[in-house]
Amino acid sequence: MVWWMYLIAGLFLYAIITVFLSKKYPETHYDWENIDCQDYQFPDNFTWGVATASHQIEGNNNNNWTDFEKRTGIEQSEGACEHWTNWKQDFQLIQNLGVKSYRFSIEWSRIQPEKDSWNEDALNQYCEMIDDLISKGIKPMVTLHHFSHPIWFEEIGGFLNQENILHWTKYCKKVFSKLDGKVSDWCTVNEPEVFSIMGYYMKMFPPGKGSLFKTIKVMKNMLRAHSQTYRALKEINPKSRIGLAKNVTLFDPLRRWNLVHWITAGALNYIWNGAIISALAKGRMFGSKISGAKNSFDFIGLNYYTHALASPFIPQKVGVQLPKREHEIITEFGYVMYAEGLERSVKLLSKLNVPIEITENGVADSNDSLRPIHLKRHVWCISEMIKKGYDVRSYYHWSLMDNFEWAEGYKLRFGLYHVDYQTQERTLKQSGKDYQKIVNS
Repeated sequence: MVWWMYLIAGLFLYAIITVFLSKKYPETHYDWENIDCQDYQFPDNFTWGVATASHQIEGNNNNNWTDFEKRTGIEQSEGACEHWTNWKQDFQLIQNLGVKSYRFSIEWSRIQPEKDSWNEDALNQYCEMIDDLISKGIKPMVTLHHFSHPIWFEEIGGFLNQENILHWTKYCKKVFSKLDGKVSDWCTVNEPEVFSIMGYYMKMFPPGKGSLFKTIKVMKNMLRAHSQTYRALKEINPKSRIGLAKNVTLFDPLRRWNLVHWITAGALNYIWNGAIISALAKGRMFGSKISGAKNSFDFIGLNYYTHALASPFIPQKVGVQLPKREHEIITEFGYVMYAEGLERSVKLLSKLNVPIEITENGVADSNDSLRPIHLKRHVWCISEMIKKGYDVRSYYHWSLMDNFEWAEGYKLRFGLYHVDYQTQERTLKQSGKDYQKIVNS
């Protein structure tokens, strides 16, 4: 064969591979102008809720995040929404929405400020808060680790050191034993992939390291921590429902004809999504056995926000504008609104064969112009997935109110309630009124 015949054969094979990948991994896009997003149906037992995290709303914490904020000079959380003192008012806001569940996190640094000391008063306040929720007909879903932990735990290496998991499980058993009987639904860890990648590779979360090796090690140890906690808590109460919250960000090739972009997307999808799914389904991730991880969950929490278009030159920073398709809308966070991805994420997690709880979904929108559209599109997609037989049990909107958005500070607003950080006044937004109608319809 002459050289040009080899070239033609190579190009033909290249085309076959890219067509095959495009068929196997389609990037769904709907014509939203011709879809009636009001046409949705939900079963009577579907749970509507809202979600928050302790460090983002409680205020005046002393944890790995407050330390990181001071060290790096980023905007400091300080009083946040002063929820720790205003929780009764905030729970009334939840009740006003008509939702039947509230997902929130326990602040480990409040419960165990020092390695050998426990703050029973803080734990008792969480008990009082949960009792108040229950009295209002609101079911609590408790997250045990939502990106924040005590400074002393960080100083001994945090989840980078496998031996530290015993401190984590001790804390979890302490909280679980106190709240068992009041709380039936538990998330052990929130977004272990985000915590690992943002903190140990991208340096935007504490501790601000920049090592792929450490990123993978922390991710493995967080799955070990989850699985050990799952087994330990099940021994205390086998009837409790325990899972974790998994962020799914879908990576699609920027150019669907470019094989390098496909390879990049595949690698990112495994690191961000596939590794943890593999650990939960098979007990292995990144080539290592994760003892006890297989089937260590009664449900899987899905945190979904967007997809990303992958190439070797994808931005290595959060908050900058990412590449987009021509018709897609960019949100204030820099990523696109892509409701179709929620359906794809449900399909992905359905492989685990457990109920799916949508534990987070929302959008940064300071003037509340995009959130009503965002909400209706995503709710419609959930309805469609339920019609198709997928076991989606709940939807928790992120977030109840504007709050401290981690590395982005206070500039991004995700709340159904607007928060004036000077007066701490909460005001229901139009999107909050829209959510009320959806919940009560």
